[in-house]
Amino acid sequence: MLGRLVRGALAAAAQQAHSCEQLIAGRALVAELGIPAASHGDYPTTIYSSASQDAGAQPLIGVDGSRAGSHLHASTSSSAWSSSSPVSAPSSLPHGLQLQQLRCFAYGPPKRRFQLPKPIAQLVRDKILEQRRAAPAPPPQPTLEKRPLTDTSLRVGCIATKAGMTQEWDEHGVRVPLTVLWIDECQVVGVKTQQQHGRYALMLGAGHKRQKCMSPSEAGFFLKAGLPFKKLLAEWPVSEDALLPVGTHISAAHYVAGQRVDVTGWTKYKGFQGVMKRWGFKGQPASHGVSLSHRAPGAIGNRQDPGKVWKGKKLPGCMGDERRTVHHCLVYKVDAARNLVYVRGQVPGPKGRSVYLRDSRLSKPRVRATWGLPFPTHIRSPEELAAAAAPGDVSALPDPAAVSVWRNPTDPYLMYTKETDYFPITWKKGD
Repeated sequence: MLGRLVRGALAAAAQQAHSCEQLIAGRALVAELGIPAASHGDYPTTIYSSASQDAGAQPLIGVDGSRAGSHLHASTSSSAWSSSSPVSAPSSLPHGLQLQQLRCFAYGPPKRRFQLPKPIAQLVRDKILEQRRAAPAPPPQPTLEKRPLTDTSLRVGCIATKAGMTQEWDEHGVRVPLTVLWIDECQVVGVKTQQQHGRYALMLGAGHKRQKCMSPSEAGFFLKAGLPFKKLLAEWPVSEDALLPVGTHISAAHYVAGQRVDVTGWTKYKGFQGVMKRWGFKGQPASHGVSLSHRAPGAIGNRQDPGKVWKGKKLPGCMGDERRTVHHCLVYKVDAARNLVYVRGQVPGPKGRSVYLRDSRLSKPRVRATWGLPFPTHIRSPEELAAAAAPGDVSALPDPAAVSVWRNPTDPYLMYTKETDYFPITWKKGD
């Protein structure tokens, strides 16, 4: 059985090498004849041998060097370079081994491209225009209105992408480490109500995904709503007064500089790690008496009673790729023109990973009322809509005055700039 498989593989390789030799020979012949190559849209020019120029003869070699038919490889391989042909065979052609090496480097013969006949091409164009006319009109933009923010109001969050980290210096000269979060086409794709679903929630989608990469049921959900296909989906519980219609965009202007947010992400994957890196164990002594067990966890069980290892014991294993939330992060800067939110400090996850952003749950309502949050979300004015750049225009630079930056009201270096008596002396009465 193995011998037959090996012989079959060798025969297939020899046949492919022979086909490539014929292809190279045809290209060399076309180059020596000086025939210009046809464009992709034209029909390829063909070459006939002098012995087969009668009517109804099949072409021997095309402009791209390919034979007219696979059955002619064996019959015309010897007659193609016969004395009847006006052109002699090329002197130097690569042999089968070199062609096999070229094939390993993604070498392949060019494919023929033909234009459709004019009647068929016109039918295709008419069919495309008919489908475009029959397509449903895009849904109108949802109308939004500003509402008062109450103590029980719960706004929706958003899906952002971690773009990386940077740093800036504030007005007091303090270096502030920042994490840049990019909000990529975050949009409301579903609304859930108490009467129908038993809760108030909003489903958001972000990013872009091709229809061929999703299931038919998932693609039908977006087609029915008249929305573009989204890569990521997430759901946020909201209050009744914070519900938004389907199609509403959640941009970076949904947040303001100076507020606090909770960022949820997935930590970096570290692979299989030991107890010292995974759990912070001290390890075994590095002195005498320990042999090849310096980073081992040591004994993990009890005596004969209970005679087992308790569940949840800290042992080596896979580390990272866990859902974690960083609470009460400060929003240092908001660039609404480029949909960027700058958060002070670090957030879980590597670059390019998606994170969930929401208002901090640790802030009290009276503190949240001082942030000036847009409720239920930011509604752009006609002036902002007129000044906004076209979709996909990356050449437009944002207005620096439109970027809101948090200002620290207290100077951390104030205690060093003014004379302060750290150890006041109180004299006793009568001294």
